[in-house]
Amino acid sequence: MLILAASALEKAASLPGSFWLKVGLGVAAFLLAVVLLRKLMETNKVILIAVGFVLCSLVFINWVYERNEPAFLTPIVNVLAEFLPTKGAYEVRQQTDPTPGKNPKPTPKPKR
Repeated sequence: MLILAASALEKAASLPGSFWLKVGLGVAAFLLAVVLLRKLMETNKVILIAVGFVLCSLVFINWVYERNEPAFLTPIVNVLAEFLPTKGAYEVRQQTDPTPGKNPKPTPKPKR
């Protein structure tokens, strides 16, 4: 059994320092999340829900604007992208020349 422990320690010592830094940061982030969640559970629930709703809304609106949403949300974002601004539509609009007379205005369709 002592031989196995020595070989495991040798393998662990041969890992690069960046690996141990990432492991340490991951453990610290997990512990920080647990402490923050315990503190948040002591606050007023209405305020907690309101702040959570605002944060989730900001993330979702950013996904619609940048179009970098997770794949399973693409059908929902496609529907909302028709009503909310997107980065691609803004860039297309910025490429047109704003000088009067340069871009003809589209003619309205006659009403029947």
